[in-house]
Amino acid sequence: MNSTLVILLISALVLVQARNIRFSEEDNSSQVSHPHSVNWPCDVGHFPEAYILMHKVDKRLERIDDESTKERIGNYAVSQLKQCILDGQMDVHCVRRSIGFTMSFIHHQMSLANGM
Repeated sequence: MNSTLVILLISALVLVQARNIRFSEEDNSSQVSHPHSVNWPCDVGHFPEAYILMHKVDKRLERIDDESTKERIGNYAVSQLKQCILDGQMDVHCVRRSIGFTMSFIHHQMSLANGM
């Protein structure tokens, strides 16, 4: 009975240790490469919650030729995303609210660029 209990305890410890090693390897591999665009700094770009805003902005930037306008829009979007980082986590609700603000900012910048 005691030997069975010892074997179960050792097996449980081995499984927990193997799980911890696997998760630490996944953490290290996720830090090496980021799936986000090179237009985005890593401090906001590595949050999957931010991808929807980044994707929308990237699509809008493809249609803009003026580099200074692109830079203003990119800086605005990054500042919006940085405001959504709380305790090292990206607040998805904040990102969703930022989409509207950022799209409005893009529209305003486009209006200024077109002389309206």
